[in-house]
Amino acid sequence: MLYFLHGDSPPLQIKFQELLQDIRNKNQNISEKSFDGIDKEDEENFFQNISTMSMFAPLELIIFKRVENLKNLHSFLSGIQKYNVSQKEIVLVYEESLDEFGRINNSLGKKEMSLAEELGKVICYRKANEKKAILLLLQKELNISEGEANKFVEIVGEEYYKVLNEANKVKNYLDGERFDLKKILPILSIDKEYSLRNLIDNFLNKRDYTKLLEHLQKEKDYMGFLYMLADELVMKLKLNSLLEDKTIYKGMSSNVFSSRYDGIKKLFPKPYGQYPHPYTIYKKFEKLGIYNIDFLQNKLDEILNAEYLVKSGSMEEEIVVEVFIESFFEEIK
Repeated sequence: MLYFLHGDSPPLQIKFQELLQDIRNKNQNISEKSFDGIDKEDEENFFQNISTMSMFAPLELIIFKRVENLKNLHSFLSGIQKYNVSQKEIVLVYEESLDEFGRINNSLGKKEMSLAEELGKVICYRKANEKKAILLLLQKELNISEGEANKFVEIVGEEYYKVLNEANKVKNYLDGERFDLKKILPILSIDKEYSLRNLIDNFLNKRDYTKLLEHLQKEKDYMGFLYMLADELVMKLKLNSLLEDKTIYKGMSSNVFSSRYDGIKKLFPKPYGQYPHPYTIYKKFEKLGIYNIDFLQNKLDEILNAEYLVKSGSMEEEIVVEVFIESFFEEIK
């Protein structure tokens, strides 16, 4: 059997390891050989290996990593068609590289994809697939809803193995009891991004910046704060605009918003073609309208100016960001 894996890392590598383990479990003591597209001689060595056939030869696992580095992938895949590989388990791995917006730089061509499908099983595994897999895993292992699973990931982060470890920790802690987020929160390893996001929410909703400054002075994540705050202000700006054109309204129920979400979700893109869960957006309705559109736009301009001052070397980031925070609400006092 031939498997052609493609996608972005680290999700692709997770799926790759899962596939290898599955093949090994089904074929105890299977011999293995590995080749790499970075090594120019490995393409020739690979074909020498698959051209050797014997009805008495044991099943063999052949791995070819980084096939995206081959000079001519179409020719490589066409070459495999010439051989009988029924006595071999072949795994080809094509790693896609992404730009800063999550777009694929080295997409597979239609001809190459068609050839791969003719040769065996094509498996695509990207960040979006990993997130879905994590949510399904949590729903199954902890017997929770999709919304609860999303909240769990928001708190601990999206790193696959960390989520898996945290889920096992919670499962052992509950020992058969019903999932209760408030009860298990103290035992979770909370993601730094989640902590900072909570501090930003407290800053915007209660105008309290004491703990926020303490966090930034300790973690030195001043620029990360600016970018996260900008994201939150842009979110509020979009929701205010939707409120003005009556697409949404205060007091709207969660079910009504969810029914309209597909029509507006493109306003809230995340990397890798994903969108936030509708309830994540709906939770922000409670504080909708606290700040008007002019105020939000002015603050976004100030963030751009703060970023410029830091990156141009005009001022130290600690001074720029702390002054910005302390004067944030001056115009609405």
